[in-house]
Amino acid sequence: MKTLKTVFVALSILITSSAFATNPTTSGTPETIAKEITALLDKPTFLVTQEQTVAVEFVLNKNNEVVVLSVDCKDADVCSFINSRLNRKVLESELELGKVYTLPVKFVSKD
Repeated sequence: MKTLKTVFVALSILITSSAFATNPTTSGTPETIAKEITALLDKPTFLVTQEQTVAVEFVLNKNNEVVVLSVDCKDADVCSFINSRLNRKVLESELELGKVYTLPVKFVSKD
């Protein structure tokens, strides 16, 4: 009986420790997320005259929609464009919900 209890305790410790050792599942790699967001921001509605980098902070809600928190830029057209193209758009890749992500977005002039 004592051996059975010892085996049961060892087995339960093994099962619970392996359950806590697994990482939360996220199917989104940085490359796939970058491709999705690049596709959403493709073909801007304004003329890009100079190269500029803009920092975009966003989170994902329970419906896997992007919620833009802030856009760090000086040009109002760029801010409006990013907000309209990203806000409330559904991503196919799954990220951690509620976590704040910062994304650098680079606009390059195509002379």
